[in-house]
Amino acid sequence: MANKNRFQVQFQPTGKRIEVEAGLDLLEAALQAGIELASVCGGEGNCGQCQVIVLEGKVSEFSFDEEYIFTDIERMNGNRLACCTEVQGDLVVEIPRGSLVTAPRLQVSSDLREIDVDPIVRAYPVEMEKPTLEDLRADFERLCDALQAEHGLTDLYADSAALRALPGTMRAEEWRVSAFVRGQELVGVGAYESKPLGFAVDLGTTKVAAYLVDLESGEILASKGAPNPQIGYGEDVISRLNYAYRDPNGSNVLAGKVHELLNEMLGELLVEQHAAHQHVVEACIVGNTAMTHLLLKLPVEQLAKAPYVAAISGAMDVHATELGLEMAPGAYVYVPPTIGGYVGADHVAMLLATDLDQVDKVTLGVDIGTNTEISIRIPGKPFLSSASCASGPAFEGAHISDGMRAAAGAIEKVKITSEALELKTVDDSPAVGLCGSGIIDTISEMYRVGLINMRGRFQRENERVRMNEKEPEFVLVPADKSGTGRDVVIGQEDVNEIQLAKGAIHAGLSILMETNGVAPEEVEEVVIAGAFGSFLDVSSAVAMGLFPKLPNAHYRQVGNAAAIGAQWMLISRVARQRAEHMVDNINYKELTTIPHFTREFALGMLFPTDENTNFWR
Repeated sequence: MANKNRFQVQFQPTGKRIEVEAGLDLLEAALQAGIELASVCGGEGNCGQCQVIVLEGKVSEFSFDEEYIFTDIERMNGNRLACCTEVQGDLVVEIPRGSLVTAPRLQVSSDLREIDVDPIVRAYPVEMEKPTLEDLRADFERLCDALQAEHGLTDLYADSAALRALPGTMRAEEWRVSAFVRGQELVGVGAYESKPLGFAVDLGTTKVAAYLVDLESGEILASKGAPNPQIGYGEDVISRLNYAYRDPNGSNVLAGKVHELLNEMLGELLVEQHAAHQHVVEACIVGNTAMTHLLLKLPVEQLAKAPYVAAISGAMDVHATELGLEMAPGAYVYVPPTIGGYVGADHVAMLLATDLDQVDKVTLGVDIGTNTEISIRIPGKPFLSSASCASGPAFEGAHISDGMRAAAGAIEKVKITSEALELKTVDDSPAVGLCGSGIIDTISEMYRVGLINMRGRFQRENERVRMNEKEPEFVLVPADKSGTGRDVVIGQEDVNEIQLAKGAIHAGLSILMETNGVAPEEVEEVVIAGAFGSFLDVSSAVAMGLFPKLPNAHYRQVGNAAAIGAQWMLISRVARQRAEHMVDNINYKELTTIPHFTREFALGMLFPTDENTNFWR
């Protein structure tokens, strides 16, 4: 029987879950979970810093301090002070960035090559005579005449938003401006000889990486990472899609969360560079198909159900004003094409940045996340083959008893020896849970030393295995050495969750290779992309069967390749053309239509032995 005096609290965006006594306040619950919230007043309720948003579940009534601090709309939206809010049921709680003392670690960098710059928007410095009673030309015509005289530009046009901003800027700059022109469209004007800036975004399911780019040089001026605020409405894309079409205002809520975050991130980047919003003249946003649909508020009901059809698969140019983005008045957002229902523009960007469409050897490209996309390149064939597998959020720490995202105190590396455990945590902080790379290391090591068998079952006779109230578990950090005062453990259900995730990825790789007639020994390279892939120990992944044994393959971890692809498409017409051509020549495989998918999935859940390492035969 369930204990009605204890409830589970799930904190986002860290992904940490904890079971607490009824009546405990959320500030204390967060501390027990190893999450530090800002609180100058020490929980007295008067500093207003420990703000959280209760997304689901029952809590205590608003306190007097909360009634004073929050507006009616904020209270309706679930805004609370953690120190004043008592747990009265299972909860999902979002922690805004400003309330977190330590934010999750986010991957924004990569080491891939650079490309030639050929920007979509160019800046043209121009000087004009100011109007007089003898020269009454309208402002736009005056600018067009000057641009034709100085730069040979003709037949220019502008939309109403750009025209509305034109008179004020021209007069403020005393008729010396830089005109930002996209093709033949004037998208904005700025200070004389000011540089046109671009905004590149990798809109991930759990994480968002954003970059401010000089469109003339291609230089990344500044970058930032942040958790995706939609995560409070579902850790996986299906949950969010369901929320979007079941709630009458769901699409607006989810889109608004991302639009607000993008404006916040762009503002911070501009402040860092002492630049103005009106100089940001183009954006490129990549994400999986669900993320871009939610960004653009496109219909999603058909995307969440078989046969998982997108509203549109082609590239889109959308006015930034439609998304509420604070950029130049006529600026556009470019959203690249998608490959399939669950292989989106982010995978296109990854393929572009890793040159997978051009390599001259048999190569697998794998982008591991809540949804894992894979592609295979076979020299001599005119197309790539791609597939998607629902690996779930376990690699982000979700559905794992002490799982969390990569924030301070997350165990990220594990080695089990005969004498002890060797652990490394993010920021070398006291351990509070396990992030994805630590989970993979732990399970790989547990299998290596015999704590679990090939089916993932705990070997209860092993002296290192202990029983809790319901299942066997392995203690990584005892309570007296952890950052929470509780044991950090991994149990049978946790191993099962990882088996489901690895089974999906292994089945995807297996079927994609098989349907293209590629044997394991023919694969020459495996490119691993994404934030999780950046910190993954490849040897642990191979040892536990996340990746198959490919005897001749070289593994290459490339970091956030999707973000690099987004930057390329921001600064280069050629990159956009290449991406769009690539999508036209990709053979997409829907894995669930393969008759033996279920068998391959079941085999992929096993841990490898000499007898079962080759699942393709």
